[in-house]
Amino acid sequence: MAHVNSYFQQFGRFQRSARLYLISNALSGISAGIITVLYNLYLAQLGYGADFIGLVLLIATIGGGLMIFPAGLCIDRFGGKLILIWSSVLVGLAGTGQILFRTPLTLCISGFIAGIGGAFLLVINAPFLSTHSTSEERPHLFSLNIVLSLGTTVLGEFIGGFLPGWIRNFPTLMAPLPTGLEWLLASGATARSYQLSLLLAGLISLPSFIPLFLMASDRPATIPRSLQVPVSFHSQLQQRMTQLAKIRQRWRPLLKSPFATMLLAQILLYCGAGLFIPYFNLYFVQHLGASPALFGALDGGANLLHACMILMAPWLALRIGQVASIVIPRVLALPLMLILGFTRSLPLAAIAYPLRQGLTDMSQGIFQVFSMEVVEPRHRGLANSSYQAAYQVSYALATPIGGLIITHVGYAPLFVIACLLYSLMLILFWVRFGHRSH
Repeated sequence: MAHVNSYFQQFGRFQRSARLYLISNALSGISAGIITVLYNLYLAQLGYGADFIGLVLLIATIGGGLMIFPAGLCIDRFGGKLILIWSSVLVGLAGTGQILFRTPLTLCISGFIAGIGGAFLLVINAPFLSTHSTSEERPHLFSLNIVLSLGTTVLGEFIGGFLPGWIRNFPTLMAPLPTGLEWLLASGATARSYQLSLLLAGLISLPSFIPLFLMASDRPATIPRSLQVPVSFHSQLQQRMTQLAKIRQRWRPLLKSPFATMLLAQILLYCGAGLFIPYFNLYFVQHLGASPALFGALDGGANLLHACMILMAPWLALRIGQVASIVIPRVLALPLMLILGFTRSLPLAAIAYPLRQGLTDMSQGIFQVFSMEVVEPRHRGLANSSYQAAYQVSYALATPIGGLIITHVGYAPLFVIACLLYSLMLILFWVRFGHRSH
């Protein structure tokens, strides 16, 4: 309790823009939780299979991936406040399109645009919090941001599970629309209840804009043209070539270092995760016959267990070492993955699902710390960028493959393949770093 009180006391000491950012994230987290539970189910009710749903997710990831580096340049040029406002507007408009427009082309286009806006929101997080905090405040600020986002997302998942059933109790909302307006809403009762729930999630997120407008302007000062030193195109080209040469020189020793093993381990890990994690709502609702309300409760409970087990990870690392604390919980999660793949029992899957998530992700923070510690300090920036790229590319490529496997073969082979990828990652990790376990 004293630990929680210290966070509340620290919140009052944060800079004003940092506090407003936390409030905005907390308000938008509820909408994120609702969308997480319902969007894939909504597409499925429109008649799309898991293969097309995977394609939409892939296109959104491509949109985000293409804008990762331009987003960083825009943040440096225009500052955090403007980027937060306009990227949130872009995500909101594209998200509305993903809900109202129901043809394959419009879903893909709006998904791509939403991915672009999401890239700006993803990239701005750490720089914005770092800019508006001191070194003493940052541990509390970053931790509180994660906890608030996770907590409100869990709340949104619980709400999202119950919203469609609640909306179906209003005959007016389910009635046919007047002539000429039929295109606005889906015709089927279940699809429309999902659609209206998602639109309501968008309305819930509107108050998250208020803190953004209240932030102080942080746009960098520009140098007048009269004071700028002109740089020739030839000089700029030489600078770029010199930078590329330096990057190549930095990569060579990295490829022979533990970094290469960590990079391959992360590729295997996220290839496995991308195969099945985006489809858990379809797995429970369509495959096992759970209600959306039950899945929302399960997903929220899994995230709560995940948060609790994260708090245990540092203690476990002190007792058995970093490497063992990363490997052992994940090994224990492998049988749970196979149970999820082969069972047709909803109660059994409901028990295995949160346990698998908790065991697999409890040492994720330790894994991130270890991935930095095995790299020399001067290479850590490049290594972290490479890890992020491995995550984005591996997850994006695996997601549509997972959708194809579900559509044409089913869920059991999906979990078996993911289990094999996880096993290869753990074997590689233990063989390379097992001697560091104590």
